[in-house]
Amino acid sequence: MTNELLISVVSLVAALFSALYAARSVRIAQKALSIAQEEFNSKKEKLKLYLIEGINYRCSDDEYIFGFNLSVINQASAPNAIQRIELLITFIRKDGTIGNLILQHSPALKNSIIGHEVTPFVSPVEIAEKSAVTNWCMFQFDPHLIQSGRVDKYTLRVSDSVGEVSEVDSYLIKEYRIV
Repeated sequence: MTNELLISVVSLVAALFSALYAARSVRIAQKALSIAQEEFNSKKEKLKLYLIEGINYRCSDDEYIFGFNLSVINQASAPNAIQRIELLITFIRKDGTIGNLILQHSPALKNSIIGHEVTPFVSPVEIAEKSAVTNWCMFQFDPHLIQSGRVDKYTLRVSDSVGEVSEVDSYLIKEYRIV
């Protein structure tokens, strides 16, 4: 075997080892990218809502107070916060058209419910990663606003610190008249 042939064979073997090492490095890099993407996605998961109970307290014929006992779950691996809580009431008018009414959560209404002690959310509500908080959402409502229709559903909307909106619907709520 000549020196040129020997050098060519050694170069071929070195090139094959380099190609195998490069292929192995590509597989490792793909796995690392996949893990990094999973971690990134887990940090930006939306808040999950679980509605425990919905109540309509009728203080008078002119004033209702809606209370919703809500559990907010942060499934992300990063902390998050509740910035805003809204109640969207969808109602159907007598002519069949659909209307919406948006109410803002008001923690000050907790003293309006006679005979019941509730702890409302006070914004902003910090939620640690992989944890949950449970409190009440309180809304004041004038029933004359939708007197020409019937309520179809109640939707609770929670906006978090990154602007994501989570929703949960309720079609039935308990009604109490405070006497």
